[in-house]
Amino acid sequence: MEQLWLYITSVVILTLIPGPDLVFLITQGLTKGRKEAVFTALGLSSGCLFHTTLAAFGVSIIFQKSEIAFNALKIAGVIYLVYVAFKTWQTAKDFEFKTDTAAKAGFLKGVLMNILNPKVILFYLAFLPQFVPANATNVCLYMLMLGLIFAAVAMILLPIIAIISAEVNKIFLSNKKLMVIINKIGAITIFALALFLAFSPKN
Repeated sequence: MEQLWLYITSVVILTLIPGPDLVFLITQGLTKGRKEAVFTALGLSSGCLFHTTLAAFGVSIIFQKSEIAFNALKIAGVIYLVYVAFKTWQTAKDFEFKTDTAAKAGFLKGVLMNILNPKVILFYLAFLPQFVPANATNVCLYMLMLGLIFAAVAMILLPIIAIISAEVNKIFLSNKKLMVIINKIGAITIFALALFLAFSPKN
């Protein structure tokens, strides 16, 4: 039981540590409004289940051992982020006060942002086994359970962060020029994330 609480504490800390997912989420809250940001948070959280499944069934090892597989996923993630940055910049030029829309788009953005980052795959492969008891009868099932806990924690914390960032958005909503600037800063931030992922080493 102590090990489980240690795991939950670790997950809470890891979820709150600033990283590409958190930066992306806050940017969504500042530029897209509450609903899309919350659904982005749920999409990011759902990505946890995808990575857990890969790690539990050993599929993640492919990305650990194969440079081609790792780089292919990495390139796909970078291309997607560049696309999101471009669309955010376009939105800034023709900004209209349309908040809390495109929930499906937000969820999809969150899922893709998470699953197209190969480093997240390697993280789960390294992190989850550390909390599997040596006497576990079914390691695969235990890792899936740990992944569900990770996703549950993320589904609680990330929407809260999304709502807070969206509330900041509301403060500036009446100033169209300022919102255009915020959208452009958001686009630049997402593009910077793409560069960070593109040039970051595997290890």
